[in-house]
Amino acid sequence: MGRSRRKYKQSRSKVRVGLPKKNPRLFKPSFSVPPKLVQSLTDEPLWDAEGTVNHNYHSFGVLTDPNAIAVPSPAPPTVDSGSDLEEDDLKSALGKKRRDGRSAPPQPLTAMQRIHISRLVDKYGDDYQSMLMDIKLNPMQHSIGTLQKLCIRYQMYQEKNPLIRAK
Repeated sequence: MGRSRRKYKQSRSKVRVGLPKKNPRLFKPSFSVPPKLVQSLTDEPLWDAEGTVNHNYHSFGVLTDPNAIAVPSPAPPTVDSGSDLEEDDLKSALGKKRRDGRSAPPQPLTAMQRIHISRLVDKYGDDYQSMLMDIKLNPMQHSIGTLQKLCIRYQMYQEKNPLIRAK
C-alpha cells in the first residue's frame, strides 16, 4: 500500500539555502529619524522617581496613550514638547498644524470613490442629508461628515481635471 503524502512531507527535513543568518542582538531601524529629533535625543532626560508617569513620559517626549493622536479627548494633550522638532511632513501626517499654519491637503479620490460620489452629487448636489438616506447610491452608508469630506475631495478633483466632468 502507498504511504500518505502528509506523513512523507513531515518526515522530510526542510533545507534553507542562501538565507542570511539573523543576529538578534543587532538592531537596524527601518525608518529614518529626522536630524532635529536626533539632536534632541542627545540630551538624555532623567526619570523622576517622585514624579508622575505622565510627567516622566512627557519629559522623554513619549505619548502616554498612542491612540490619543487619532481620537480627540477632553483632557489636554500630554505631549507637545516635540512639536518644534518634528518636520512639517510628519506634522501633516499626524494631523497637527504645520509651522505655516496649514494642514495637509486632502488626498484625491480613488476611481471607485469618484464614481460613487459623482452619482450622489449629480442627484443631490449639496444635500448631504438626502445623500445619507439614499441606500442605493450610498451603499457604504457614509455619515454626513464623511460625505461632506468626500464631496470636497471630489470637487477638488473636478477643478484639477475640468475635462473629465464637463456638463
